[in-house]
Amino acid sequence: MAHTSPSAALAPEPQRVRRGRRGSTLAVFVLPLLAVTGVLTVAWTTGLGDPCGGPVPGCGSLRNAGDTPVTVRAVTDQSDTEMVVAAGERVLLGGTVNEVRVEAGHCLIVEGGPFWDARTVIDQTVSASGSWHPIDDWGARVYAVPGDCPDRR
Repeated sequence: MAHTSPSAALAPEPQRVRRGRRGSTLAVFVLPLLAVTGVLTVAWTTGLGDPCGGPVPGCGSLRNAGDTPVTVRAVTDQSDTEMVVAAGERVLLGGTVNEVRVEAGHCLIVEGGPFWDARTVIDQTVSASGSWHPIDDWGARVYAVPGDCPDRR
């Protein structure tokens, strides 16, 4: 049996590790949820006074994702403005009514809605004249193609 000296230090008792509190878990989930709710509430209330009347401020934007330029018309109470959007370009829409022109002999694919997932195909390939297609307040991504409509999914 070994003799131990009374002056020898004993090993300290192991410390319990503190593993977080219930309050911090609550803050991780509740605070971001409150922030998102607040942002959406502000966007909704300011959008009600917007001239476009949509749930978000502004009238959206139009992106020409095709290879052919498209004509966009923005109509307000005081003016009717047309502009040509080159291939690959984006414009902000500012009218109470926004429309894109589908020329005769062309096909236009419009992807609109809040996530640009509402797809509409306008086929004017057999038409003798073009037509205007409305764009919703979210804006749209458009593809104008001369001739028959391609199979875009």
